[in-house]
Amino acid sequence: MDRHLIEQRVRLEVAKVLDVVPEIGGAEPLTLQGLDSLRSVELTLSLEDNFAIVFDDEDISFENFTSIDSIVELLDAKLDHRV
Repeated sequence: MDRHLIEQRVRLEVAKVLDVVPEIGGAEPLTLQGLDSLRSVELTLSLEDNFAIVFDDEDISFENFTSIDSIVELLDAKLDHRV
């Protein structure tokens, strides 16, 4: 999947879960937009559904869900290795 398309879809999911505009900066910490532990679980489940994947335990870390850019990086790698 094209990285730009991944980013667009991630932005829409983040905007929906956090109730923010999708135009936030890619590197902006999502905690500044209201990401907390409950919403991070909601976001994780939403991304799994939207991209038809399952995150491994080692994928679910603060570093991977810090920003839109970090989520896109994780999904790009995960989708690249999917068979």
